[in-house]
Amino acid sequence: MHRLAQELSRGAVLSLWVAAGSAGAAPAVAERYAGSFWGTGTILEGPDASSHQVSCSFAIQQQGATSLALQGTCRAYLLIARSVSARLSWDPRSGQVTGTYTGSRVGTAQLRGRQVGTDFDLAIEWPRPLYGDTTAQMRVASLDPGRFRIVVTDRIGENGPVRATTDLTLVRQ
Repeated sequence: MHRLAQELSRGAVLSLWVAAGSAGAAPAVAERYAGSFWGTGTILEGPDASSHQVSCSFAIQQQGATSLALQGTCRAYLLIARSVSARLSWDPRSGQVTGTYTGSRVGTAQLRGRQVGTDFDLAIEWPRPLYGDTTAQMRVASLDPGRFRIVVTDRIGENGPVRATTDLTLVRQ
């Protein structure tokens, strides 16, 4: 169950990253992704990578022209709920994205990344190891103006394979 909560929280971070938007059009991007989102998908739990269905809801608020704040909850099995939050800022000139994420049992994670076309290649740096290391990779892909997909990949176990640990599709409510 502990790993399930960790993976649920990773999905929330990804939805905030997608809100970071285009480096050249910060105000329009912030406005585009501010709002309420709901989604479903799968997460993997533990070193055996057991798959679980989840649903998440998020409120993303614009904080100035180049910052966003996310508050949300992800649920699995109607019994497990994890509150998540994140803050994200970006520099329109360089395209660099930075932020923090709170909701994992290992503490506040640092977020870094860049926009690549309409998608985002991102990194999470955890303060303590999850799945045997302190990093994970994220890919956020815009499917259309009101929908996006988040995929987190991580190494399962210290010397294990790299797998998708979170795969969510989120839709504007």
